[in-house]
Amino acid sequence: MSAAPECVRAFFEEVFRWFPYTPEAEEWLKRSVTFEVEDLNSTRGGGWWQPAEDKVFLYTAQYEAAIHELAHAWWHYRRLGVEDEFMAVVQRLAADPDPRWQGMQRLAHGYIHGIPEQNWPGMLVDRNDWEMYAGLASGCMADIRLLPPYVAAYYEGLFRRLPDAAPEPVELAPHR
Repeated sequence: MSAAPECVRAFFEEVFRWFPYTPEAEEWLKRSVTFEVEDLNSTRGGGWWQPAEDKVFLYTAQYEAAIHELAHAWWHYRRLGVEDEFMAVVQRLAADPDPRWQGMQRLAHGYIHGIPEQNWPGMLVDRNDWEMYAGLASGCMADIRLLPPYVAAYYEGLFRRLPDAAPEPVELAPHR
């Protein structure tokens, strides 16, 4: 059973208020996607994007899961024809030695090369650009300053670039 629609709307308004979605992306997501949250009293996480229903479903009110699933919805209609190009920039990020991108580099490295200790081959073997896209969106918590420009360019329609001196959105949001 899902939370009341007006409470779910309020939660997503909170996500859009605390995280730097572009006005165009916010408007498109509100117009094009149905939102559902099972438990607004928990922040454990998890959810899914159902393209056949244009629905983002979250198990709980976790910001990271919301950012992740909204990125799936956004990318779903914009990825066709750029899947290989995007995976190539994730491969580039996985090998990028620049310390400014260290956190995102580690995430991308796992996506490309897997995690042998967990017996996980990564996402490149399945050519899973959609999960790489959503994973990097939630990995940076919508703050594309944490991504190198060659990766951030793929998120610029979804997220606004914050000024260099601005605090990270996740630090300002009510729950972390």
